[in-house]
Amino acid sequence: MDSDADPDKLRRRFLHAGMTVLARDGYSGFKQAAVCTEAGVTTGAFYHSFRNWRAFESALIAHWRLEATDRLVESARSVTDPHDRIDALIEIALNLPHATERAIRSWASVDSAVLEALTEVEAARRNAIAEMGVELFGRELAERLASTAMLLLTGFENSANPSMDDFAWAMRGTTTAALALLDERQESE
Repeated sequence: MDSDADPDKLRRRFLHAGMTVLARDGYSGFKQAAVCTEAGVTTGAFYHSFRNWRAFESALIAHWRLEATDRLVESARSVTDPHDRIDALIEIALNLPHATERAIRSWASVDSAVLEALTEVEAARRNAIAEMGVELFGRELAERLASTAMLLLTGFENSANPSMDDFAWAMRGTTTAALALLDERQESE
């Protein structure tokens, strides 16, 4: 059993283990025994941290949203140069926990609470991308690019054979094309 007496540290350990199990084993392998084994603790320690499996699932989804969306969006907002901010958003998209998110997408197909959380995360990401692109692209193009970025992300994460190289090329290529279009518009004015 974990010798740490800090209940928050143990909870974080379980949450990290849950993310790892989802990434490694997918939703079909997302079981309490696997999470406990990954965390290196007993089921008794699990029940000291969470009242039941459903409470753990809810905490895990909240943890995923905080770590893979909310904190990342805030870090991107702190980038002051609009070109650098767009580059930061691309890097964030490329470095998301894609295997975990693929499992969460599968989970959402059978759990309405997870589907609701996934829908909220996708909307928050899309809105943040659009908001941070307005300065460079204007509202209409920023909205289109945000939708395109989300389609690229969800397509990549739902692909049976995802290629990180292709995903990176598509994300960067879309941005480069949008900037070129913007330059053309400005030259013609």
